[in-house]
Amino acid sequence: MKTANEITPTHIFHPGIVLGEELEYRGLTRREAAKYMSISPTVLSEIISGKRNITTALAIKIENALGINALFFLNMQVRYEYYILKQQMRKKAA
Repeated sequence: MKTANEITPTHIFHPGIVLGEELEYRGLTRREAAKYMSISPTVLSEIISGKRNITTALAIKIENALGINALFFLNMQVRYEYYILKQQMRKKAA
């Protein structure tokens, strides 16, 4: 039986997907949300599409704009990066 440390999620997704879903749920356009976060709509689109990571500064901007604790997105980002790197390292070792 595997321990909790040995379990790898079967589906890994970028936290930008969750952010995009949250904006959709709230009925916010990317342009509106970007304005509330004081970032460009292009940057927000890159985050939602997984092309740009959520930094600490951005997580705080999300928190201020949407009321979602910054640590929620930071934890998701760190886990995403961890599992992606772990997969890449496994492939290199094989």
